[in-house]
Amino acid sequence: MAYFGRPADPAGLAFYAQKYLEAGAPTDVAAITNAYNASAGVKVLVDSFGLSQESRDLYPGDNKVFLAAIYRNLFNRTPDAVGEAFWVAALDGGHITRGSAAISLMAGAQNEDRTLVDVKVKVASDFTTALNTPSRRAAYDGLAANAVVRQMLADVTLATDPGSFPQKIEATIESLAGGKDQAMHAEVVAIIEARCVACHSSSPTFPGFSPALLGIRYNTSDQIRAGAFGIYANVVQTQFMPYGNFTGMTDAERAVIATWYNMGAP
Repeated sequence: MAYFGRPADPAGLAFYAQKYLEAGAPTDVAAITNAYNASAGVKVLVDSFGLSQESRDLYPGDNKVFLAAIYRNLFNRTPDAVGEAFWVAALDGGHITRGSAAISLMAGAQNEDRTLVDVKVKVASDFTTALNTPSRRAAYDGLAANAVVRQMLADVTLATDPGSFPQKIEATIESLAGGKDQAMHAEVVAIIEARCVACHSSSPTFPGFSPALLGIRYNTSDQIRAGAFGIYANVVQTQFMPYGNFTGMTDAERAVIATWYNMGAP
């Protein structure tokens, strides 16, 4: 939340939770800040945020720009002049890393800043918990989705009631999932049309396959969704179809079918 300004995705959260557990890290942010200087394992984990591609994309500027972004993520404000001078000097001098700066600022928050951090943590945690289906988890993926959810968290203020915020969380997830589902379905339809409907159609075009093979047709979205398990089983699990692969289905296309099916065949 501090570093990227957004909630964790479930897979990322599980990965880092396990890594922190393996490193023997404490479980509160203030203690992790202290452990940073005492544990090589914790230091590597904290600093890894600053080495990620997402970090490079978000913070290509200097340390002053980076610090301003972290203050916005945590406190919805710009840094005061004294604080800015201190943190920028420490970053520029190589005395601290960007990862350690973010977690130290979060751990050291006081008064209204502390209250706002606690509210944001609750909202962020509720958002991650609400990603409770394959389709929802798949929807929270990529730069565009991250930007939408980052704005959702940026809208949290001291006046926000975490108890009523789940409605906005649901609306955000539904908007992400709807767009993701539509895009995924369109991609699958294109694959089916290119690789399958020559035989599985109301009007097959492949010689010797009229009527449709086994009466299975994929002319409409409803037919494709209804046949999702059969498509997955024959295209991904056994790779028996397309028969002899005479339509040239690629491994990448089979991977798309697998993702679509595991999302619930939207």
